[in-house]
Amino acid sequence: MEQNLQEIEKKASILISALPYIRDFAGKTIVIEYGCAEWLTGMEEQSLMKDIVLLKSVGMRPVVVHHTRMGMDKFRENKRIAKLLELCGRKAIGIYGIDLETIGITLNHDYIPVIVPNDIDNEAEAIDPLETAREIAVETGAEKLICLNRFPGVFTDESRTAVHPLLTVDEVEQLKKERGFPKELVNVIDHCISAVERGVGRSHILDGRMEHVLPIELFSVDGAGTVIIRDMSHLYAHERNTTEGGNE
Repeated sequence: MEQNLQEIEKKASILISALPYIRDFAGKTIVIEYGCAEWLTGMEEQSLMKDIVLLKSVGMRPVVVHHTRMGMDKFRENKRIAKLLELCGRKAIGIYGIDLETIGITLNHDYIPVIVPNDIDNEAEAIDPLETAREIAVETGAEKLICLNRFPGVFTDESRTAVHPLLTVDEVEQLKKERGFPKELVNVIDHCISAVERGVGRSHILDGRMEHVLPIELFSVDGAGTVIIRDMSHLYAHERNTTEGGNE
């Protein structure tokens, strides 16, 4: 009985600590670039879908842009991911290409848009889902662009034991000059930089293989990866808005 009570108290404490973040992001559009599917098992993928549904359930407006695994039909994969989200208890619908009007209608009718970068006219083209996710984040005025891949973030040093929790555009550009980042990570970083420079609140680089990486990143002080912001003034403005909201 005592052990059960301790467990309940622990869960209650986690929920209470998450409430300011939940309130802060309520009603905000969150674009998630799902680029880690090839490294997930079926159970791990289903767990990630549950976490995306959790974001929707606490008032956020998630938009999922996905990469298609090699050898798989892009449009069938789109339907599959939408179905996985629906199995977790929220309505989802597949959208082809950057169709902003349909995305807006879908969000306003309480669906989770699931987007494949290609449409019927360019089905055979290789389109970077990061580019599609960035454009959608910019055009919808998203609060966040979240890149789920195999990188935990921007490593602090060559030992790769820790990542920078927060970097400005200038700081991450300097690190790119000083360090030999893998081309794939540079691509992620460049899209994150472009997003915040064009008005997206924050960009996040997260290891999608990490269990519950989304709620850990969004609902805790320490987070789980690297956040890129335009400059420190943006951070201070964000913190001021959060504090003022918390004092209401």
